[in-house]
Amino acid sequence: MKSEKKIKIEDLVLPLEEQPYEIPDNWVWTRLKNVSEIFTGNSISENIKKDNYTDLNIGYNYIATKDISFDSHINYKNGIKIPYHEKKFRVAKRNSSLICIEGGSAGRKIGFLEEDVCFVNKLCCIDFFKSEKKIMFYFLNTSFFSELFKNNMNGLIGGVSLNKIKELAFPLPPLEEQKRIVEKLDYFSEKINRLKALIEEVKADIENRKISILDKAFKGELTAKWREKNSCSDILELLENINKEKIAKWEDECAEAEKNGNKKPKKPTLKSVDEMIVSEDESPYKIPDTWICTRLEEIGEYKKGPFGSDLKKSLFIPYSQSAIKVYEQKNAIKKDATLGSYYISEKYFFEKLKNFEVLEGDIIMSCAGTIGETFIIPKNIKKGIINQALMRIRISKFVEKDFFLLAFNFLLKKISKDSSKGTAIVNIPPFDIFKKLTFPLPPLEEQKEIVRILDEVLERENKISEILKMEEQINLLEKSILNKAFRGELGTGNMNDVPALEMLRESLLENRSDLI
Repeated sequence: MKSEKKIKIEDLVLPLEEQPYEIPDNWVWTRLKNVSEIFTGNSISENIKKDNYTDLNIGYNYIATKDISFDSHINYKNGIKIPYHEKKFRVAKRNSSLICIEGGSAGRKIGFLEEDVCFVNKLCCIDFFKSEKKIMFYFLNTSFFSELFKNNMNGLIGGVSLNKIKELAFPLPPLEEQKRIVEKLDYFSEKINRLKALIEEVKADIENRKISILDKAFKGELTAKWREKNSCSDILELLENINKEKIAKWEDECAEAEKNGNKKPKKPTLKSVDEMIVSEDESPYKIPDTWICTRLEEIGEYKKGPFGSDLKKSLFIPYSQSAIKVYEQKNAIKKDATLGSYYISEKYFFEKLKNFEVLEGDIIMSCAGTIGETFIIPKNIKKGIINQALMRIRISKFVEKDFFLLAFNFLLKKISKDSSKGTAIVNIPPFDIFKKLTFPLPPLEEQKEIVRILDEVLERENKISEILKMEEQINLLEKSILNKAFRGELGTGNMNDVPALEMLRESLLENRSDLI
């Protein structure tokens, strides 16, 4: 029978060439598996969770990825508990750390446990062997660990395997210095969190003021005095002009089809002016007598991008003068038409995707990722189409584009807020509902005046919001402090501390029998 191979403590120290950066002499570079117990949780199907583990009075709280926020807050009271006697569930102990290792939140959701819990299999528990367990939580929040994690991600859904997590490098300080590091980081963390809370209050105050200003704008209150001194064109005439515009566009399309030997498009079905107006009972609020409330479908055309199957990566070609660009959500989010490097052939464009073409003056809106971001397509862009994550909006020339965008964005945020989802736009309503959304429409002259007033007022608000750049600086400061802490640069060192290598030896001898 073979004798068990003995591992020397020194073998658990990273070779010099693998050590990421220099640390104090009494620290030691090792791997996470050598200083922590590391394991994932248990998955439960929705049906079983609902039938067996919902609304129980006693048991371990069951933590899902959604229960950990990006600022490390953990929601323990989610209504799911695992009875103490069910031994098949793994338990993460109080003062251990949870990190998401799979999916969109991988490496970004990290929490420090205040109680024993059970948890999902997309979360990983890292339980530091020694008493100063919070040191691990702080390490997981460093820029160094974040980069280490990203560099080890793989797979279609993105993540890092448990085995790879165990092999990641960790700079181990002496035990006494760990205590001093945690004490300092707790102190800084409290101050930083207090500053962040104040900034959040300022942000909320500014956002509420903006909402109040926009609310007054689209109820006609901001321009009440302007209307007393200025006359405007008849709003009913504006609706008639929108109908005439639709017919003129159809006639142009027919002429183009005839010229190219194609089938003429179907004549649009026009509503009467009265049918285009939303009744007072359906109108969400009172507006001036010179305005009307209509629906989005009456003032524009809206088209979602093609199905994914019509725009597979296998269809993309290298750039050429004749290639057709595929515009993406990042073009809307970053307000930049030059971004992106996906192209399709001109032949495929005319055969299949011409209906998704974007032209100068079109509005594109992101419908995935950061939702609701809009961008007006500028002049001289590369000929292109929208992808499946965008919506193309073509607004009547009798509606001021800037007015539309301000009112449209306000409308979507109001829907989100009324759905108790905050002011961030979470979802675009289904298309048939979206087109029926009500929209306040003043005469064209007053639309322009509202835009002028809002430009002035919101510019003042944006100047106030410049103080919010402090938030980014605070985040950078926080990362800098954490990085210094794990380089031994926080002023916590003492060369009289028992070296980390000795602590590693003691810790491992307590947990492994194959060491000498």
